[in-house]
Amino acid sequence: MKAVEDFYEGSELEGLRFATNYYRWLYEEFRPYLRGRCLEIGAGTGTFSKFLLSSSVETLWCLEPAANLIPLLRSEISKSGKPVKVIQATLAQFVASAPEPFDCLVCVNVLEHIEKDEEAMRQMHDLLKGGGHLCLFVPALPWLYGSLDVQFGHYRRYTKRRLEELARQAGFAIEKLRFFNLLGFITWFLMGKILRWRTWNATPVTAYDRLIIPFLRRLEQRFSPPLGQSLLMVVRREP
Repeated sequence: MKAVEDFYEGSELEGLRFATNYYRWLYEEFRPYLRGRCLEIGAGTGTFSKFLLSSSVETLWCLEPAANLIPLLRSEISKSGKPVKVIQATLAQFVASAPEPFDCLVCVNVLEHIEKDEEAMRQMHDLLKGGGHLCLFVPALPWLYGSLDVQFGHYRRYTKRRLEELARQAGFAIEKLRFFNLLGFITWFLMGKILRWRTWNATPVTAYDRLIIPFLRRLEQRFSPPLGQSLLMVVRREP
């Protein structure tokens, strides 16, 4: 399975809904850059959208191409009390008819699903106001690519160098770039390279989230890890 457009058949999103500590940690990393009109690219089932709605953003736009995910997305964000707009479209489709530029963009575990990632980075640059930020989160370490990546429709995993190259080519200035979730690369290697899993359920996700993530968060707040399951990057469009 590769890039998804109007239908997403992956089952991992259901399990990730239980990764509360994980997404709260990621949200805290992005929170200083969230303001004004915010666009979430690839909102999925709204798991991270709920955190964005608790931030200082004034209006949230949720962009999601998969029609089968839209009902749950709408349900998850319906009680926020903030203005929210849900759009079913790909990034490329949205750029063609986008309104005024946004103050910030959030793209969590989406870029790896897009075949032409260089083009996607340029499109995200075009969607931002001058001085606005893109908060990006992608899977790391190409050598970890395994059965889970194939099943979830990932075209690739990223190195720091490649992600930095993509950002600079698109015209961004990099403000933050680091590995995230140090021990996650071990579990991903076991699941995707050794055991050849094709999905997961809520049980291992919940266990890892409750037992491991609080420890890792404290550790990585003190020391930048030399590697990890994911890469976190914040970039700015110059004024």
